[in-house]
Amino acid sequence: MAHAPNTAPLNFIVFGEMGVGKSSLINLVAGETLAKSSAGLRSCTLESTEYTITLSEPQLNVKLFDTVGLNNTTMNDKSYLDALVKAHKLVASLQNQGGVHGLLFCIKGGNRILESTQQNYRLFHEFLCQEKVPLALVITNLENVENMDDWWTENQDVIKEYGIAPVTQVCITTIKGLKNVYEDKYLQSRKKVCDMLATLGRGDACSVDINWFARMCKRLRQFFIPGKVLGKSREKMLQTLTKRCKLPKKDAVQLLQRIESDEEN
Repeated sequence: MAHAPNTAPLNFIVFGEMGVGKSSLINLVAGETLAKSSAGLRSCTLESTEYTITLSEPQLNVKLFDTVGLNNTTMNDKSYLDALVKAHKLVASLQNQGGVHGLLFCIKGGNRILESTQQNYRLFHEFLCQEKVPLALVITNLENVENMDDWWTENQDVIKEYGIAPVTQVCITTIKGLKNVYEDKYLQSRKKVCDMLATLGRGDACSVDINWFARMCKRLRQFFIPGKVLGKSREKMLQTLTKRCKLPKKDAVQLLQRIESDEEN
């Protein structure tokens, strides 16, 4: 049994589309089944789930927060906005728990990069975390690739073309396969991910200015006053949501109004 390191847990937010292996990643880190896959859960579950894991090699405590997959094709407008508000609440709550040490962005090897993939990245990294939190790209489903790291060598230029800029990346599998045929790759993958968490954890936890939302929301009406000159910060927020994150203007307004309402309550 691993002895708990005498340090505060490191906080990591796991995000990505439904079905890319977020829950399987958490189970890989834990070395046991803690998280249920999205296939076994109701798609309307919007709450993030916290998993506290103690690792013996390397020695560290981590908290992994599994977030709902933001897939436009599987969510209506209300549930999508609800999920974003929940994600904001998670980021805000971690300010009182030492901050955020990293974002773990999961994508599935072999899948094309879609607009929804870019949207997930921009919403979490650029909007919710204001580009202040280091982001690691976790590429799953590579058990059939002879050298899993070759995936990054062959695809990193495409990833960069889509504007996804991780500070580090790991190419992994999260399964052992039938009769443990992929066990060696599974063990390699677990070591890669745990070492990555330890490396990210050596840096200072990032604090996101959550009051930024409230300040900007209170000035929302100024977006729609004819002839009103927008300040740079307000204009940037609107552009982030509508142009970078591809949210319709009405959804962007509703999202910010919901966040403002939650913060005032």
